[in-house]
Amino acid sequence: MRQPIKKGKVIDGKKPKPKKRLIKPNGKLEKTHPKFGTSKLEQDFAEQFLDKLGVEYIWQFEAKDIGRFYDFKIKNGPIIEINGSYWHGDPRLYEEKDLNKTQKNAKRIDEYKEKWALINGIPIYYIWEKDIRENPSKVMLFLKKILYKSDIKKEKNKRHKNILK
Repeated sequence: MRQPIKKGKVIDGKKPKPKKRLIKPNGKLEKTHPKFGTSKLEQDFAEQFLDKLGVEYIWQFEAKDIGRFYDFKIKNGPIIEINGSYWHGDPRLYEEKDLNKTQKNAKRIDEYKEKWALINGIPIYYIWEKDIRENPSKVMLFLKKILYKSDIKKEKNKRHKNILK
């Protein structure tokens, strides 16, 4: 999920230096999108799961033809979207009728992004904040299952939504 970058506050007459957030597995720095940063949840996910598994990934993968960003694109593999429980309206916590305007908009954008991924033959997986925070071992097993499949091409041709259950 893209987050607006807030202007730095002036402390003792000095502006803080911008943070360099994205480091590729090869150790090189990658700049974030100039208008958007990344959420703390995404950073935690990358550190706790992707980096520990040693997978190569693109953080904030851009689908240029639709002008949208995906949280993670695994090299030669699926897209992984990390959904915050509040912002994306986790159905285990929020009923559809109780969603606010922001949550409904996030769901609409998620559907749009999902269609693009499926049209382009890229499997897309959704992992909820609740699972990352409350059941990390379940998330790790799920990631191992999807990332270490012997035949990723079979999965690539599936046309369905994949959600951690």
